[in-house]
Amino acid sequence: MDGDSWSARLSSASKRYQSALQSRSDMFTGFEEIDGDDIREEFPCPFCSEYFDIVGLCCHIDDEHTVESKNG
Repeated sequence: MDGDSWSARLSSASKRYQSALQSRSDMFTGFEEIDGDDIREEFPCPFCSEYFDIVGLCCHIDDEHTVESKNG
């Protein structure tokens, strides 16, 4: 009988896990990447007059303005 109790508990835990996993994956549906018209916000470099997306801006400052950014 003890074996049946463990298998029932395992089955119940597995079902709860699968349910939680499914609900988490449902949160991300509808967030597909948009192809084509990729609109990215651009930010101005505080040290020069160039505009970059956020990743490009960070890389630009690290590469081109390391001294200025450390002084600020």
